[in-house]
Amino acid sequence: MQRRAFLTGLLSLPFALTTEELRACSLAFVNDRKLAKIVVRSMDLPVALPERPKFVVFPRGQARTSQASVLPGVKGKIEGVGPDTTRWTSKYGCAAIVSFEGAASDGLNEMGLAAHMLVLDESRLEAPDKRPVLPDTHWAQYVLDNFATVNEVVDAHKEGKFRVAAAWASDLGLTQHLPTHLAVQDPSGDSAIIEYIDGKLVVHHGPEYRVMTNDPPYDQMIERVKQYAPFGGAKPLPGDETPEDRFVRLAAYSKYLPDPKTYREAVAGALSLLRIAQVPFRDPARAPDKSFWGACQTNWVTAADVTNKVYFVSSATAPSLFWLDFKSANFKPGAPVLSLDLHDPAIGGDARRFLRRWKAAA
Repeated sequence: MQRRAFLTGLLSLPFALTTEELRACSLAFVNDRKLAKIVVRSMDLPVALPERPKFVVFPRGQARTSQASVLPGVKGKIEGVGPDTTRWTSKYGCAAIVSFEGAASDGLNEMGLAAHMLVLDESRLEAPDKRPVLPDTHWAQYVLDNFATVNEVVDAHKEGKFRVAAAWASDLGLTQHLPTHLAVQDPSGDSAIIEYIDGKLVVHHGPEYRVMTNDPPYDQMIERVKQYAPFGGAKPLPGDETPEDRFVRLAAYSKYLPDPKTYREAVAGALSLLRIAQVPFRDPARAPDKSFWGACQTNWVTAADVTNKVYFVSSATAPSLFWLDFKSANFKPGAPVLSLDLHDPAIGGDARRFLRRWKAAA
């Protein structure tokens, strides 16, 4: 109780998540190489947020409710939504990073569809109505569980049978809403960026949408990029940590990646691209920006190979990489939910050696 009270007080302190201050997460999709189409992303969060990420393998047939964690046995209510929430049974198995022990913030399903949630402070979700609610804490999980392609994801959002709503989970350490936008990719190389701006759904759909960071909204970000030399402008490549600077560097350097001769080079090349947007460790007391997001740093990185269905994960606190090849994963209904602590320094290589049956803490 003391820990929860401390976190609640800390996160309730006034701070402004302005476009220039916001530093949280970067993504790039390398979808123009023959050997493998790989999407890489970083999770960058303030030091004070207790994310406690878990790498989890979910089989098909998981009964989901939007009012609770997707992890069996985890106690903690999803707040901000009423009783009329979306319920579903997972159609596809997946491997995912579950943040705050709530639901997936990043993942790859057995059909090769990848989904990723990144912070977007300017997100403004749709107004309440009579449709069933999907809390945005469960947005990526819903996509991974139910869809096989980017087209299916886009169509489902445009059909509007559910309403994405702002949510949080104080019991799990997420004491206030973190607004987000969603990126999805599939083995064809297709991609989509899904946002809610001023209460309206905005979709950017096509293989050309390869890079995503944070604010401003995507249509504005695309216009800003034109100021820089690699895209016809006069400004040199920027070097700060702002979302715009990270976006420009990723978009520019993605054009320079060599064609890999081996699969190892394909994975290494994609991960090398993301390094130009990662945020090193920092001591909040030494950070020049004293705002909440000023102490933001990269917590973990994933590389989702949507072609070969291999999911790579690297913790920022452990100098190693592990992966799960889906050819060896058991996604059959009734199979156990498996997990591991992705920050465990003993973990590296094939994740099968370290995965254990999920068991909620007492």
